[in-house]
Amino acid sequence: MPRGRSSFTIEESNDSAPLTQTMQFSQIEPCRSQAIDMAKESELRKLENMEPAARSRIVMDLSRILLFKGLAGEVIDRKKVTAEALGDLKTERVQAAILKEAEARLRDVFGYALKRIPESMEEALPNKFKDRLYLINEIKDDDVGTHSLNIHAAHEDTSVEKGVLMIVLAFAFCKGSPVRSGSMKGAGKSTRWITEHQLYSLINRVDENIPSEPPSAEGRKRASLGGKGRVSLSPGEGLGETPDLDACLEKFVQTDYLLRDKIDESECTGRVTSEDGKVIAYAMGPRAAMEIGRRQIVWFCSNILDEQPDPTMLAEIEEDEPEESEEEEEEEEEEPTQKKRRR
Repeated sequence: MPRGRSSFTIEESNDSAPLTQTMQFSQIEPCRSQAIDMAKESELRKLENMEPAARSRIVMDLSRILLFKGLAGEVIDRKKVTAEALGDLKTERVQAAILKEAEARLRDVFGYALKRIPESMEEALPNKFKDRLYLINEIKDDDVGTHSLNIHAAHEDTSVEKGVLMIVLAFAFCKGSPVRSGSMKGAGKSTRWITEHQLYSLINRVDENIPSEPPSAEGRKRASLGGKGRVSLSPGEGLGETPDLDACLEKFVQTDYLLRDKIDESECTGRVTSEDGKVIAYAMGPRAAMEIGRRQIVWFCSNILDEQPDPTMLAEIEEDEPEESEEEEEEEEEEPTQKKRRR
């Protein structure tokens, strides 16, 4: 059941009285992420015995690196950030210890936690994801989602991107299919992939100003380099709120909100139209799983359709979730049940 609801208001002005509509979305817990590795006693002792000024500098530098990368939405590589913070002392085996110290500081001051990808995705994803860390907002929200509304409404562009991401994830989860091909081998049996042709066609039905076909290879390269993507009309002709889908998808892939792979087209569509039988496809990435989660997508779709969530989809998610450890159960009992973590 949802622990809270967030809402936004739309006001339309015309010759008659203003019309106010309120859309509410359920707030559901995302997939359970994993805590960073515990430091060994020997590492903790070595860090404790380090010269105080050097220890303070290392932890301070690492905290700043993690904070700036996290706020910028950048992917955090555990080995790279610890090596950068340690500098000339990177041969010292205190990486896990300084990570715990830096995380404690970020949690105490800003309410952020460092997390690894969900266990349900870890084994299925390529090795490059195993060293990735994510800065997760763990500040507790109230029942109406005040904290979430405040942070997401601060920047209009970010709000638009969040909306695009939810639509993409919803189409991928509801219209996508499990696959076994590609370099990621489907990224697990529960991951659903949607081809770029299906995705663009569906989003075009939501906003006809968004192209109905994916970009060419040249257009995709331009989006990856930060160039302007395609829109049917220019912003000066009334499309200031129409998102650049090409650029959004590229950004979501680079920040791990989406996975992208080239798979066998027949696995998703049952037919082959491309010359090599391959097609680019998208799926929910580890960051989206931790910040949003598949349950939230199911509830999001049900809220849009004004229906109850599909019990079959919810049951599928429950079966795929690993069982909670005793430590996790104890932590949940200590927290107020009426509040939840907001991203």
